[in-house]
Amino acid sequence: MARVIRFASLADLKAIDSLRRADQEAVGFIPASRYESEIQRSCGTILAMTENDDLVGYAYWTRGWPIARIQQLVVRPDARRRERATALVEAVADEAKRHHWYGISCRCRADLEAIEFWKSIGWREIAIEQSGRRGPVIRFYKELTPALFDLGDYMPPTPVSRQISMRKGFKFLPEARLLLNSTQT
Repeated sequence: MARVIRFASLADLKAIDSLRRADQEAVGFIPASRYESEIQRSCGTILAMTENDDLVGYAYWTRGWPIARIQQLVVRPDARRRERATALVEAVADEAKRHHWYGISCRCRADLEAIEFWKSIGWREIAIEQSGRRGPVIRFYKELTPALFDLGDYMPPTPVSRQISMRKGFKFLPEARLLLNSTQT
């Protein structure tokens, strides 16, 4: 079996979106147009794993120096538990190291089996955050390069309130607006 991890191409777009749709409840929604723009810009932030020319998984990560962030890690259900996800995470880590990032973080819903995956590959749980109707998420961190201080302890929380406030027609409750304004200064 020839396993290859490579940068995703536009030819992979349909299969990547199909995998994301099949696992959407766990990985969340990112529109196909986002994957397309990342691939077209040659960002190197979407890695595709193929076996015998069949796409079995992908990793989508974002560059946020000094810490990269895995946004989605998806392996087809019939291809799980065979070190494929681990190989994808290692490929992201190699790419992040090549660009001199200090570490990688990810978020995973607390009710998913994937929590055990992140722990088993040596990622450290650094925070539990509330995240909308689906309940809490656990933030994990993996140090890639030693730093003078533990970057995982200083990572800012996800700015969900800013994303929500940009939605058309969204209205904050007065106390939420006060909280948002105090965190932006």
